[in-house]
Amino acid sequence: MRRHSFSIADLDWILIGIYLLLVIFGWLNIYAAVYNQDHSSIFDMSQRYGKQLLWIGASFMLILLIFVVDPKFFNQFAYLIYGFHILTLIAVLLFGKEVAGSS
Repeated sequence: MRRHSFSIADLDWILIGIYLLLVIFGWLNIYAAVYNQDHSSIFDMSQRYGKQLLWIGASFMLILLIFVVDPKFFNQFAYLIYGFHILTLIAVLLFGKEVAGSS
């Protein structure tokens, strides 16, 4: 049985480039939409664009984690992962609270 090994050459670099462009343009659009001269640094974590940068960094860490995990893991635990996510969606409906202003 052949073990799947991760190789940089196997990546679809065009797709990765498009993804990165969309992430960067989205981040810059958030910066432009809520721009404040008092907080002009794009890396200001007290502003929405700074918080978005934090989530962008977290998503890159998650991407790396997914690449490191053996693909057989996802095949073996697919039903468990799927069931867990279905339960969390149901839990939101049962235990979630309504936040003012969201509809």
